[in-house]
Amino acid sequence: MKSVIGTIQFMGKIPLWSFCILIMIITSCEDFTEVDPPNNQLTGLVVFEDASTVNAAFAHIYSELRNSAFTSGTTSGLTYLLGHYTDELNLYNPSFQSIEVYEENNVLPTDGYVQGFWNSGYTLIHASNSILEGVSASTALSLEDKQRFLGEAHFLRAFIHFYLTNLFGDIPYVESTDYRVNSTMGRMEAAMVYQKIIDDLIQAKSNMPMDSGTKFRPNHWVASALLARVYLYQGNWAGALEEAQRVVENGGYQLNTDVAQVFLIDSEETLWQLDSGIDGVNTEEAFTFIFTNGPPPYSALSNQLVDSFEAGDARSTNWVGSVSDGTEIWYYPYKYKVNTNTATTEECSILFRLAELHLIAAEAAAQSGDMELAMEYINMLRERAGLSMISSTDRASLLDAIQRERQVELFTEQGHRFFDLKRTGRIDGTLAPIKPNWQHTDALLPIPESELLLNPNLEPQNEGY
Repeated sequence: MKSVIGTIQFMGKIPLWSFCILIMIITSCEDFTEVDPPNNQLTGLVVFEDASTVNAAFAHIYSELRNSAFTSGTTSGLTYLLGHYTDELNLYNPSFQSIEVYEENNVLPTDGYVQGFWNSGYTLIHASNSILEGVSASTALSLEDKQRFLGEAHFLRAFIHFYLTNLFGDIPYVESTDYRVNSTMGRMEAAMVYQKIIDDLIQAKSNMPMDSGTKFRPNHWVASALLARVYLYQGNWAGALEEAQRVVENGGYQLNTDVAQVFLIDSEETLWQLDSGIDGVNTEEAFTFIFTNGPPPYSALSNQLVDSFEAGDARSTNWVGSVSDGTEIWYYPYKYKVNTNTATTEECSILFRLAELHLIAAEAAAQSGDMELAMEYINMLRERAGLSMISSTDRASLLDAIQRERQVELFTEQGHRFFDLKRTGRIDGTLAPIKPNWQHTDALLPIPESELLLNPNLEPQNEGY
């Protein structure tokens, strides 16, 4: 048995038509840590000899991000699990014990979802590295194709490592498909991981097109958006503000004036969304969250979140659904509204949208002392929500207001609430009063026990586990 990092290898020279089938079979193994390494690796001479095959490799990665990786809108994705882990969702089904451990902050190193986060992340990192190596070695691809493929793969590698380090802290930063190196890698300090992420994103920005022709593929502006988020998390206010402003002012995206339009497939403020895969299929988020009878069959929005909306907030009216049994009312996320198949796809899972860039710019400006600019950015979101403008020039008050805006703007979207509470130092004060089992060490998830057994260089386990 081998460690998950680097165990997924490709089998020498294979026919083009079998490439996607092979990678899907390998990465869909229930326990792919048990896959023995093949005798050799993909050289790139066959699989990466034309653009259509590289596009197929990327299509597989995006399919996994949508269906089974940590970005999935199912109950095994970050949106759902971290919603329960923090103060966004409450569980109403006691038989759903695998979710109950997240709500009660009793996650163990043997937890299957933790293993899934790790496995899906490093499997897709391996796939990204395979593209990087294959495209770099190709002599058949045009220079233009090589540049955009390399940029996209650098972005994906950074994107996935970003989530892994925010979940687990110190992690390996994997940059090759060499099994001999990857299977024994130790964990890199989070600060160094962030620098690697930044390096990848700078490389990605320089190679990715300004317009990829579809919002189902990340482009230059998506890389810039992630870089803005990374700088914000690091406290690099100048860098965060610069990148966020670039996207807002030059990216060609616009805030929807009507909040009811934000999560539609043709939303003007979407930077990057995941293709539904089949026309007429809509989001997993809608299937996961929407219910029509009370009490809720599984989960509902917490009172903490529902009560955080100001009176008259159009986001509450449009993004929160409700069900009543005549005595009690329960609420659910209603950002994605279509939980059935339709003639054509109406909603796709959004990973980056312009509103986040406004919030990043507002926070970075306030932290830098430019209160007027900070108010300008946050008030754009408040205006479209039908709320009064913020006029406070007190830095602490304005930063608190920005965090409240992040809570109601980004709720149940890819774990933003969890990451925001962590990075701003408010996680213990917010969650300890409402979660009896909360401990400071719960700000990181445990390294999967199986990985520590397979690769002792990943030791030590995160504190508290």
